Amino acid sequence: MFVMAFVQPEAPDRALLDSEVTALREDGAICARNVLSDSWVDLVARGIEHTQTSPTKLGEVLSLRDRGFTADLFMWLQNDYFKDVVFGSPLSRLAQQVLGSPTITHWYDQLFLKEPGSDVPTPWHHDLTFWPVHGDQIVSIWVPVDRVTSESSGLEFIKGSHLWSNRFKAVTPDYNSYMVNPELEDVPDIDSNRDEYQVLSWDLDPGDVLIFHPLTVHGSRGNSSRNQRRRAFASRWVGEDVVYDPKPHTMPLPPNHGLEPGDKLGGPMFPTVLQSR
Repeated sequence: MFVMAFVQPEAPDRALLDSEVTALREDGAICARNVLSDSWVDLVARGIEHTQTSPTKLGEVLSLRDRGFTADLFMWLQNDYFKDVVFGSPLSRLAQQVLGSPTITHWYDQLFLKEPGSDVPTPWHHDLTFWPVHGDQIVSIWVPVDRVTSESSGLEFIKGSHLWSNRFKAVTPDYNSYMVNPELEDVPDIDSNRDEYQVLSWDLDPGDVLIFHPLTVHGSRGNSSRNQRRRAFASRWVGEDVVYDPKPHTMPLPPNHGLEPGDKLGGPMFPTVLQSR
């Protein structure tokens, strides 16, 4: 097991309340306010700016620059700002609090940037059908570095959808057919039937984060603000029960990851950041 033992992740500005952990378990998503210090938010912002000027090869493919949308993932492998976030920030400790796992392993990081006026929506989806992994102990933490409102493309979640038995086709902002598994269901037409669902959404300030289950259905509209960027960093974490499960129509991993089907996530590309003794 690859563990960065010489770094101790910082504690969050506050621990999650028991009521927040319960709400995450029951609703599938929560807003945790005032958990990151200004210094960590600033480091994420610097990492985002570095990624904009030096994207990964995958980021060059995923971004829709002519429409004001920048995306990237596995950035920490070549971006020292995000490497510091992975190993030193409170994000792993927040993940451990909600997952209850003695080990917390970094899965990957992801950038979602929508410039003012970007018309690119994030289609309704859940994350697990994108991923070549299997297990229950998985969580995403979504970190904004700008104030986020519904106008500037705040995320929306369908309350309790992580408890549904349905598994939906993966839908990307560019509607890439590579990710679409024909054996899965289409995502419901939520926007035409919003009164049938309980939609969760929050306005966010820097220092707040969204924490959600990988099966919680979520999405966002384009950024209709004319002066507010929406820079957001998603950090994915897993516990000890998550294994590599390669499947068709899932996202590619960086080459030379060294995993065989059924292996626990681990190694230099998926480092264990916290390990209880």
